[in-house]
Amino acid sequence: MNHFKLVWVVFLLLTVLAFPAVAKDVKEHPLIRPFPGSVLLKNMSKYNSFDAYDFYYINEETKKREKKTIKGEYRYLLYEVRAKSGQRVTNISALEFIENYKVAAKEKGGRVVYEDKGQVVITLPRDDGGVTWLRVAPTANLGQQYLIIVDEKPFKQSLVFGPAQMKEALDKTGKIALYGILFDLDKATLKPESVKQLQYVVTLLLDHPRLKLEIQGHTDSQGSPEYNVKLSQQRAEAVSQYVQLFGISPDRLTAKGYGQNKPVAPNTTEDGRAKNRRVELVKR
Repeated sequence: MNHFKLVWVVFLLLTVLAFPAVAKDVKEHPLIRPFPGSVLLKNMSKYNSFDAYDFYYINEETKKREKKTIKGEYRYLLYEVRAKSGQRVTNISALEFIENYKVAAKEKGGRVVYEDKGQVVITLPRDDGGVTWLRVAPTANLGQQYLIIVDEKPFKQSLVFGPAQMKEALDKTGKIALYGILFDLDKATLKPESVKQLQYVVTLLLDHPRLKLEIQGHTDSQGSPEYNVKLSQQRAEAVSQYVQLFGISPDRLTAKGYGQNKPVAPNTTEDGRAKNRRVELVKR
C-alpha cells in the first residue's frame, strides 16, 4: 500500500510539471490591440497589478540609447497569429509586425521612442494623464509577438505650497517650483483652480516686504522653441499681473519666460513633460 501511494504521488507531480496551470487572471490591454488574427497564449503570458520593467529609449538631448525603469500595471503577453483553420501563420516578417504596431500606435497619439531590427518601443498617452509603455518583440518564423506593457502611473502634481513652505524653500535653495498654477491649453489664461496657490504667493510677498522675485514660466518641448518662449513669457506675466492686483509693487517682480530651455526631467515621457510645465519663483 505504501508503495502504491508513493507511485501515485510521483504520478501527480509529473502531471503538474507536464501540464502547467493556465494563468486565468491574465488580462489583455484595453488600449493595445494585437496583430490581426492573433490569439493570446494565456499559459505563456503574465499579469501583475504592479511591477517594473526597463525599457530602452533614445534620449532626445544626447541622441543616445538609454534605459528607463517604468513602474505600474504590468503585462507580458504572448500572441500567436492563426488562420481560420487554426493553423499557425508563419509567413509574416518581423518588419511587418513592427510596422503594424507603429501605425496603430500613431493613430492613437503614440510615439516610437526606440527601434532596432528586432524590436520597437512605443509610448501611448492615456485618458487618465498617464503613459503606457509598449515593447514589441516579434518572432517571425513562429508567427508570434511578445508584448511587454506597463501602464505608468500618472504624474501627481506637488501639493499647493503655503507661504511658510515657499519662504523656507526660497531661503534654502533660492527657488521653488509651483505646479498648482495652471493655464488653459496653449494659452496664458489662468485656470480658476490656480487661485489658492496664487493667493499664497500674494501672502508671501505681503508678509515679507523686502522679498523680490523672478517669476519664471517653463514649458515642455512640444511646439517650436520660439513659440514656447513666447507662451512661457505670457504666462509669467499673467502671474505677475495677478499678484500686482493686491498691491504688490511691480518693482519687486520680474516676469521671465524660458520656454523649454530649463527642463527638470526628460521630455520623452508625459510624466517628464508634466514636470517641465511649471511656474518657478526665484529669489532675486
